[in-house]
This record gives sequence, structure tokens and C-alpha cells, in this order.
Amino acid sequence: MEKYPVKTYPVDMKKIKALAPRYPRLIRWSDEDKCFIGSLPDLCGDCCHGDTPEAVASQLTICAEMSLETSAKFGFPFPEPRSVVVIPSSYRENGAPGRIKSLRKRLGLSQADFAATLGVAKNTVSLWEQGRRRPDGAAAKLLQVIERTPEAVLSQPAYDCK
Repeated sequence: MEKYPVKTYPVDMKKIKALAPRYPRLIRWSDEDKCFIGSLPDLCGDCCHGDTPEAVASQLTICAEMSLETSAKFGFPFPEPRSVVVIPSSYRENGAPGRIKSLRKRLGLSQADFAATLGVAKNTVSLWEQGRRRPDGAAAKLLQVIERTPEAVLSQPAYDCK
């Protein structure tokens, strides 16, 4: 007999399967791990990884159900799902090495000039174009802006903050 018995409760898997999709899911690329990382911020944080966003999305569904099942089994209340909408840059999502090089050439810029426009190192642009790295954060958003309205960025005078 267990020294400290743990009380468990019946689990309604139908309810859990209906509730799991309501929790926000975040999928991001990790340069350090060289894979996509999946997170359920309201339930268990980072919980899975994979080679494609689709593979991670599938794993996130399983993670959400397992987390809710565990909570139900031990009588813990479910956290209230929050609404989160994240629209990542398409450059961030898949790297788009061909698109980056094509955009740079369409603008008539060398890698060095394009890098200076984006505020990144020339080597970074080279790695993006080879598909060995992906733009992230502000650089990914700036690439989207340049693609849609290049004059918004390229016609501005450069300021030296030194």
C-alpha cells in the first residue's frame, strides 16, 4: 500500500479534446537547436520540437490534451484560455532564401548595401540567401516592408548615430 495515496479523479476525454484547441500555441524557429519549437504558454510552456511547423502543430495538440488530462486526473482546475493572434513574417516562417536574393537583386543592391539597409552584417545576408539561417524579429518584418513598399525604406536618408 502506498504511504501517501494520491486521490485521482475521472477524466472526461471528450471535454478535454473539445477544450484543447482553445489554448494558444506558439511555434518559432530556434537557430540554436536548428528546429521549430512548440509552446503552450497557458498550459506547460515549451513542450515539443520538430523539423516543420506542421509537425510541431500536430505535437502541440497532443501536448495540450495531455496537460489537460493530467490536470483533470489530479483535480486541478483548467486555466482559462487566452486569445492570442500571432502573424509571423513569411520570411521568418520559412527563411525564403530565393525571395531574399530576388528582392535584393530587384532593388539593385549588393549584399553589403542590402545588409546596411537592414542593419545586419553582410555575412548574415549571405547566410539567409544560402538558406543556412532565417531572418528573425525586426529584420524579418523589415524585409516584408521592403518587399511591399521599398521606397518607404530605401528613399530615407541614412543617419549615423555615432
